[in-house]
Amino acid sequence: MPSKETWLDARAFARIADISEQAARRGLRRAAAGDCWRGHTLDVRPGCGVRSSWEVALSSLPTSLQATPLSFDQVALVLPGAAASPAAAQARWRVITTIVALPRRTADRRDALVEAIRHSGKSRRTLLRWIARYEAHGLRGLAHARPSDAGKARVLVSRRFDRAFRLAGYEGDLLVKIAAAMRANLKGLWASRAEHAGAGEIERLAGFLLSELCETYGVKVPASDMRLSRRIVERFAHFRVVNQRRNDRKAFDDAKPRIRRDWTALEPMERVVADVKHLDVMVEREDGTAAWPKIVAFMDAGTGRVFVQPVLLERGEGVRQEHVIQAFLAMVCDPRWGFPRGLYLDNGSEFGALTKIDASLQLLNDPGARTLIFARPYNAAAKPIESLFARLDRYVFSMLPGYAGPQRMSKKVQTLGRPPKPFPGGWARFEETLAGMIEAHNQRPVGGQWAGRSPNDWYADKAGRGWSAARVDGLALDAAFCDRDSRRVDRGVVRIAGERYTHPELQALPSRTVVDLALPWRRGALPLGRTRSGTWVYLEREVPYPARWIEGARESSRRQQHQVRYVAQLAREAPALDPVAIKIRAARGAEVSHPSPRRVDNLDLGTELQAMAVARRSRTDAPPTPSAAELRHAREMALTERLERKLKGAT
Repeated sequence: MPSKETWLDARAFARIADISEQAARRGLRRAAAGDCWRGHTLDVRPGCGVRSSWEVALSSLPTSLQATPLSFDQVALVLPGAAASPAAAQARWRVITTIVALPRRTADRRDALVEAIRHSGKSRRTLLRWIARYEAHGLRGLAHARPSDAGKARVLVSRRFDRAFRLAGYEGDLLVKIAAAMRANLKGLWASRAEHAGAGEIERLAGFLLSELCETYGVKVPASDMRLSRRIVERFAHFRVVNQRRNDRKAFDDAKPRIRRDWTALEPMERVVADVKHLDVMVEREDGTAAWPKIVAFMDAGTGRVFVQPVLLERGEGVRQEHVIQAFLAMVCDPRWGFPRGLYLDNGSEFGALTKIDASLQLLNDPGARTLIFARPYNAAAKPIESLFARLDRYVFSMLPGYAGPQRMSKKVQTLGRPPKPFPGGWARFEETLAGMIEAHNQRPVGGQWAGRSPNDWYADKAGRGWSAARVDGLALDAAFCDRDSRRVDRGVVRIAGERYTHPELQALPSRTVVDLALPWRRGALPLGRTRSGTWVYLEREVPYPARWIEGARESSRRQQHQVRYVAQLAREAPALDPVAIKIRAARGAEVSHPSPRRVDNLDLGTELQAMAVARRSRTDAPPTPSAAELRHAREMALTERLERKLKGAT
């Protein structure tokens, strides 16, 4: 047995005695006060651990508990200044367990030591040191000693400054105060615009702030020692995100933690993402001037396909709502695309016109479904079409002649310092080439969640399961984007903004018939009118015929004949009714109640009429009674006249 006592803390004591830790701590506390525990007087002492206040000697426990085998997690290692390390202590105990069980200064113990050296690979000196520590301090002596300053910072400001500060003889509390102020200064520097200059500039500015602190507290150390190490300076580099959030919100938003979305489970056209992209390809207008076209792109989120409508703008113009509507109509009319069930739109104002078809989108979805989603501003990472644009730049646009790259203003080496050459062939050729390149891109395999399959493969697979595109009448969809109005027909013509418009369907309508109109959203486009059957038609601008043209008379005759045929058709649909007979039947069927005449005997009409005349004459001749205000006004006027007469007589 070891010659040194083994002490157990409350946890180890509870496990040996098979009681709760609370009961073990209560028993040790009572034993320290002189009480017995299960009829035995325990040898206890104040503990140095965190989890218990008292420790008990193993030899003072009942014999049955002393024979209980102890694990290294149950044994209290109570050497002052040491930290429990069960793994290290257990490994050392296994090496020396057979040695310490033998009597000291015997041949058997010496042989056991030699055998342990051979199996463990440790030196004789190491094993003897372990044995001595075990016999002096018990099992805790086999653990690594915990430094007295463990968990405390050894360097407060910097090694050089701390050493110079202590050599100067200043108090340690002042160093702690200066270190706390410098930590705050470093945080403030990294959170300011100075972080753009990097850690070197932060270190230089922090050194100046340290010198100001020393001057404030009256600390005099060499200027060469007022420096901070790069490690301490970069410890607070994560505070630079504060400046990024204040002054570069785009970069801050791009670095936000995000989620990933799987779009492959969507049906074709279930969610279509729309955005506008500026192309870095130079083309020529008809007048020979250089232009940079733009595209209105639609991405089918369920298949990864892309539909592109190029737009050539005049100098200084931007993409407007009419360009987005034209691109949307072109996509809907394509037999492989059709009408979408939901739209994910960019936050630009050019997409505001698509809100007019929200009611139509609701018809294709469950009640209450969200059909229009506008992306948050400066949140490109959340839009799947942005990654598509990156692939298009790499595999489509960069291959086109006239591509200048994202830095348009830089002179390309390809042209020896001159601006890049425009796309050859004009705008029509560019549209044709771009359409072919986009079709080729839709056949290109895409990795990631698309599993190395092309967008067209995904489309063919999902369309083969029974999906079909939703079809919409082009004129009805065009009218959905227009502003609604109404006009009265005047001899086959309606007036809109001072212009006269007509149509064969309107020419047959009687005058003053109200028709619904859809005012155009495109520049120079014709308005639409709704016919009596509910369909929309484009109206024609009426043009006066020259006086000598016989075609004018023919057109007038044609319109009148068309109206006659229309009226004849109405006559065939209306039954023949006699309004005179209907009116007589209605009068006979009505019951009219008359009041009974009042019987008056001996009525003298002359006397009555004469009495009525006298009464009326008396009311007319009698002047009306003046009011109190009128009487007061009259008295004041009379007094004024008397005073005026007196003044005239005196003069």
